[in-house]
Amino acid sequence: MDALTSYQMLGRLLAYLEMSGAGADSGAFDNALALLSNEHAGDDQRVAFEMLISRIPDYYPVPTVDIPPVAPPVQRGSIGYFSDD
Repeated sequence: MDALTSYQMLGRLLAYLEMSGAGADSGAFDNALALLSNEHAGDDQRVAFEMLISRIPDYYPVPTVDIPPVAPPVQRGSIGYFSDD
């Protein structure tokens, strides 16, 4: 992988990490460099961005996200029918 491609891949990875909330400090930068260099591992083959994304949990703590309920709980209610009482 040439230097320009590595630089662009590093930029994309850092932008993804910052938008996902992993942070943009020097530790995040060092981990991104380690991730990119370990995936490259001296080969001249192109590293796919999807492969880098799939390896993020190995380098960064990924918090579990609690998904909020889609709708309120279903409860019995009136639909407007009235009795003659």
